[in-house]
Amino acid sequence: MNKKESLKKHLKAAAIVLSSVAAAWGIKTLIARYQIERERSIQTLVKNSKVIQTTSGPVEASVSGSGPPVLVVHGAAGGYDQGKIKSEAFQEVTYISVSRPGYLSTPLSTGHTPQEQADAMAALLDEFHIPKTVFIGTSTGGLVGLHFALRHPQRCRALVLISAVNAPLPFPVSPLAVFSPLLADDFLPWTLLRAESLLLIHPTLRRQVTAQPEKLEVLDELVHTAYPMSLRLSGLLNDAIQIDHLEHINLEEVQVPTLVIHGTADEVVPFHQGVRSASCIPQACFLPVYGGTHYCALTHLELTFPVIREFIAQYQEQG
Repeated sequence: MNKKESLKKHLKAAAIVLSSVAAAWGIKTLIARYQIERERSIQTLVKNSKVIQTTSGPVEASVSGSGPPVLVVHGAAGGYDQGKIKSEAFQEVTYISVSRPGYLSTPLSTGHTPQEQADAMAALLDEFHIPKTVFIGTSTGGLVGLHFALRHPQRCRALVLISAVNAPLPFPVSPLAVFSPLLADDFLPWTLLRAESLLLIHPTLRRQVTAQPEKLEVLDELVHTAYPMSLRLSGLLNDAIQIDHLEHINLEEVQVPTLVIHGTADEVVPFHQGVRSASCIPQACFLPVYGGTHYCALTHLELTFPVIREFIAQYQEQG
């Protein structure tokens, strides 16, 4: 082997070593960044809420604004932080966003079924000394809202159902538990969020709002309310079980004013569920969002938010 070939061999070996060192350093740096950001996320979540001890068990809540009370209950994979997205649009009310059982700092023992969770919401109102409230429920949070209106009609001034579940979904969701080990470790969800967050909830959302940076920011915030997933996993798995075994709900017995908002292109909770709520609840009014997905309340917020605010003002009173 001549000197030139020997030099090439040594340079190649050195390049391999340097690449290996760089890769190891890159992975180490990535893990360190993940750990820092995860801890920061948890600290922020703890800082911005309180855990209230109720007769049903602990319930985490974040309270902002002033005025008549509005109780905001999130959907699957969320937490109180999901309910607070764009909450500044409702500062004329006392905005109470909760974490349902199994999410963040509310233990699943506070209530497994939608009925038990509805009772927990009533128990939370007791601790706040709030006799009546408007209830805003999104997706599976809307399911809890229906039971709240049925079981505690005297506590419910009015009900807002956004992309709400009222019947089993066309496909079983409890088998998704097989993926829970992947979600229990927050590193994978964190990595996916860094790659392209909107693709995680709907592949066409970015295209729908590409010329509207405010909405892109809001949707990105929505995706990040699923993180850290390990703090929301027990609630998510419980929601899947409850939806797959959902009993018939007598919507005709809901005797409170109700606003139903549902996207015609909702691929998670079919549009016909919104139609059913609007047609069966005696005092319901309906806002179909044409072309709207499961996240229509945010993608079409220029349409939905004014209607929600007007509805709240119509049925809300001080005290």
